[in-house]
Amino acid sequence: MSDEQLETPHFGTFFGMTYLRDYVEPAISDLYYLHEMVHAVSMTYDPDALFTAWYRKMNGVEFAASLETEGYVYLRMPGFREQSFADEIWADRYIGAQRRLCEGLFEIMRQDRLRAMQQPDPMDYCEQQIAGYARQNFEWASMWRLECERDGVRMPAYRHVEAHMAALRSGAIEPAAHLAWLGRFGAVPFPDQARLFAPLYWHNKLSYRLRQLG
Repeated sequence: MSDEQLETPHFGTFFGMTYLRDYVEPAISDLYYLHEMVHAVSMTYDPDALFTAWYRKMNGVEFAASLETEGYVYLRMPGFREQSFADEIWADRYIGAQRRLCEGLFEIMRQDRLRAMQQPDPMDYCEQQIAGYARQNFEWASMWRLECERDGVRMPAYRHVEAHMAALRSGAIEPAAHLAWLGRFGAVPFPDQARLFAPLYWHNKLSYRLRQLG
C-alpha cells in the first residue's frame, strides 16, 4: 500500500486488485483473504447497470462474503473459532447448536443476518454492529456515483469500473493493460472515492471500539 489510511478501507477487489494486509493472528489474515476471494468469485459486471441495480448487486456480494467469513466458516471448520477473535462475535450464538440443526442452521443464519441489517435488537451489540456496516455500505456505494472520465466520456465511476472489468473478464483486455489502467489514477486507484470513504471507515472503526469498551 502506498497510503495505508486511504487504501485499507478501499474495496480493491471491485476494480480488479486485492490489497495485501498484515495481521498478527494468522486466522484473521485467512478470514480477510477468504472474504476478498468470495467477493471476487461472486462478482459479476454489467456496463449498462442502473445505479439501483448495481447497488443491489454490490450489497448481495458483500452479504455473501460476510455470511461466509463471519458465520458459515465456523460451522464448516470445527475448532477454527478458538483461533480467531478474542471478543464475542455474531457467530458465537449459533456454534453450539450446529450438531442439532445441521444444514438448516445455514438458512437460519442467513435470515437472522438480513433481519439484523434492517431491524437490529437495540440491546444486541453484534446486531447493532451488523446494521452499522449496512449503513456504511450505503455511504460507500453513493460515492461511486461521482463521475470520472473514460475514453473522453464522463460517466459515474461505478460504470467506468463495470465496463473495464467486464472487458477484462471477457478477455478483451490483457492483464498488462489492466495494470496500466489501475496505474493511470496514480498511486491510489479511484482516489476520490478513497478519500471520501476513508474518514467514514476510520470513524466507524473507532466508534465500535469505544462502544465495546463500554
